[in-house]
Amino acid sequence: MELKTNRKQAITLTVGNFKGGVGKTTNSILIAYTLAQKGIKTLVIDLDPQANATKTLTLTKLNQDEDGILTFEKTLMRGIADNKIDDLPIKIIDNLFLMPSNIDFEEFAKFLYQNTDNQTDEDFYFSKLLDPIKESFDIIIIDVPPMSKEITRNAVTSSDYVLISLQTQEHSLTGAENYIEELNKLNEKYDLNLTVVGLLPVLLKNTGTVDEYIIENAKEIFGESNIFSTIVPQMERIKRFDINGITNHDRHDLKVLQKYNEVTDELITRLNFYEKEVN
Repeated sequence: MELKTNRKQAITLTVGNFKGGVGKTTNSILIAYTLAQKGIKTLVIDLDPQANATKTLTLTKLNQDEDGILTFEKTLMRGIADNKIDDLPIKIIDNLFLMPSNIDFEEFAKFLYQNTDNQTDEDFYFSKLLDPIKESFDIIIIDVPPMSKEITRNAVTSSDYVLISLQTQEHSLTGAENYIEELNKLNEKYDLNLTVVGLLPVLLKNTGTVDEYIIENAKEIFGESNIFSTIVPQMERIKRFDINGITNHDRHDLKVLQKYNEVTDELITRLNFYEKEVN
């Protein structure tokens, strides 16, 4: 499926929710991997100091690298401090690139306080660094930690769209509501023209009545059209990707990749709809 846009720079998408452990990183990297497989030049930016997206994508690269060696010349935090991040992306596979994170990114909030004079400069600091890179990619996906408002604001002000990861648990639903409330505040304050492309349900249990209840409740709260019709089931193989990287060796791998192909096709369809309005 083709991503249709008249933009001269990348569409930028943040994957978020104020609740941790709801599938944000999994959705970010598997959607990015699938976009790359479709020939769409994709950059994943890992803004989480835990660097889980970095770890999984690094393992994915090492699976296909004969040398089995990967080194980072500098960290994301170092690049931000140097006011230069265009040399950070590393190639994972064809059409898939990563801007890696590291534990030192925990210093980002402190850095902002020390190097900005007002709230606006603080909230747009990363956006200004990212702008020159956007023309090199078709789409940029930003993975963020759950509760850092400084990182969330910098990701959102850099983005055109937000995809909300909604695991079928009550706290995830509450986290999504609070997240959208924060997005609305930022939209109004800065006139961002930011669009929530949808909420992607991720099942905690495949046959659970609670899971069904959460999805129905989400439809009532956010509107049925805003909930992805493609639902990600609970799949044990995804946990192995965290250990081994993304692979396509057997039917269990292919089952996950096929599901995320469906997710990504729906995402592209939604983006194309909104891009038609923009253009």
